[in-house]
Amino acid sequence: METNIGIRTYRQIETLADEIGKRKAPKQPASTGLLAPRNMNRPQEDGAEQQSAYRVASVFNTIRSMRMEKQSG
Repeated sequence: METNIGIRTYRQIETLADEIGKRKAPKQPASTGLLAPRNMNRPQEDGAEQQSAYRVASVFNTIRSMRMEKQSG
């Protein structure tokens, strides 16, 4: 029978702290690429050109037009 659970509790907490310490740190978000935030120094604008969805759509449209040119000619 265990009369003092403090020692066991301390060891469990110490084990948990060691496991958490061994975990890898989360990756930092990419600072480059298609979906990376742009122009963070300027105040937010409502323009569509600043939205990541607009940039993705423009890239897809470019790829689509290149594919259509290649298929037709």
